Amino acid sequence: MDPQLIRSVSLFRELTDSELTALASLMTIRQVKAGTKILEEGVGVSAFSLVCDGVVHVRRLAQKREMLLGRLGVGAFFGEINLFDPGVATASVYAMKEVRLAEVAYETLREFLAANPAIGYKVVSAIMAETSRRLRQTSSRLVSAAYWASNSAAIKGP
Repeated sequence: MDPQLIRSVSLFRELTDSELTALASLMTIRQVKAGTKILEEGVGVSAFSLVCDGVVHVRRLAQKREMLLGRLGVGAFFGEINLFDPGVATASVYAMKEVRLAEVAYETLREFLAANPAIGYKVVSAIMAETSRRLRQTSSRLVSAAYWASNSAAIKGP
């Protein structure tokens, strides 16, 4: 895979050209048609994915309805949770336009990062920074939703 394709990904901003080339050699490109469900909530996940082109929506079921958690565009990533805590997808991901993904199997990525600790530190630090940003955003939304729900109940009364 051409390393320049993933150069714009914020996770890899600190990597040198040779480090980026080594990491890119592990990845495969996947084209996904618009409207395709890429990941399904509750189903096993096997790869870490980077959005190289297009837009995806991340959605989660809430009382039998899917709620939009976020939109991810070029340079974004998903599947990071299962890299650290193997399990099932915590949300569904849909291609909103035709999407080009760079993907790497979790085990391949884990082995590479363990064998290359300097690269591993840079990549894992960047993943954790973005994950922390997403967690803060989610926490803020939760507090706001709880506030408006309690205000709505107070206005309606018993």
